[in-house]
Amino acid sequence: MIPQRILLVSAAPQPLADLLAGVGRDFAHAASPDAALASLAAAPCALALIEEGGAVDGPALIRSLRACEPAPACVLLMHADDASRQLDAWQAGADDCLVAPIDPRLLACRIDRLLATLAARLRLEERCAELDEALRNAELLGAVLGHDLRNPLAAIATGAELLLRNPDADGVRRTAERMRTSAQRMAGMIERLLEVVRSRAEPGRTRFERIDLGALARRIADEFVRPEHVGRVDLRLAGALDIDADAGALGQALSNLVGNALKHGEAGGRVTLGVNGSAADTLSITVHNPGCIAGGVVERVTEAFVRREGSQGLGLGLHIVTQIAALHGGRLGLHSAAGAGTTATLVLPRRREAGVSESSDKGLGAG
Repeated sequence: MIPQRILLVSAAPQPLADLLAGVGRDFAHAASPDAALASLAAAPCALALIEEGGAVDGPALIRSLRACEPAPACVLLMHADDASRQLDAWQAGADDCLVAPIDPRLLACRIDRLLATLAARLRLEERCAELDEALRNAELLGAVLGHDLRNPLAAIATGAELLLRNPDADGVRRTAERMRTSAQRMAGMIERLLEVVRSRAEPGRTRFERIDLGALARRIADEFVRPEHVGRVDLRLAGALDIDADAGALGQALSNLVGNALKHGEAGGRVTLGVNGSAADTLSITVHNPGCIAGGVVERVTEAFVRREGSQGLGLGLHIVTQIAALHGGRLGLHSAAGAGTTATLVLPRRREAGVSESSDKGLGAG
């Protein structure tokens, strides 16, 4: 049940409070317009029931209350059947206007119906907000999926061209293995998108397991076989590289980091993918390229749909990586300076118990 706070503006509010008492309702009392506005400023009210008399000018107070944010519904109790004042009250924004004497049962019934309508409207607004968020998430998930399928799809397309040109059996086998790995990654991305949808019905689904991060990094580096990428990715591994992780999501993060570095770094520049497991409790992944991100962009580049000037991408790569870092209880850092290049650093806990939440994958893109 939605709590409903009722503001009673009356010289004798207690009889009204007794009449309207109900489950989930509480009351605030005010004897003057100033007290009513102060009470509303202190805490929002669903309804203001205003009994005219003394210093209380009903239509004027309704105008003041309706100007507040959030504005309460307003019901005016008048002691004289004055058509012009009733019209003034309705024009001021009254939701109901009643003339005394009125049967208490009728008053209670009309207030009950109005409060029920307000509660239904609130539920509808909340549902609309949920649907808006769901639509934004669906659009983002679709964009993420389209974004992240490009790298493995490009590897498959390039591999197919190599198969057509290369009659060497060993070369064909290596190319076919790369194509199979890329196709499996694409299937994993689609499966993960389905898991995100299923997670709404079954929160907390994750696929953490002990993996070799070095082997995963090699597979990702091997995907960048397009002619303009060949020989540009240097892989450097150090330390123990075992980690509790979702291999599909982490592979997606590595692919995005390397893909961004190749695409946005200096033309023809080399990209270094480093994985360091020298620390006991954490592993770090660094991706460096000699390019530089313009000032003012580097602070926002991890937000969804924020793109560098001249970029033809969707502005999702680093946003996806931040979501995956959060899934693993880690963090992404980005440093860029002229002459020093750009380095993205992903620090992850080695053990899942080091801070990963069962339900921390909410909103994670497909991958």
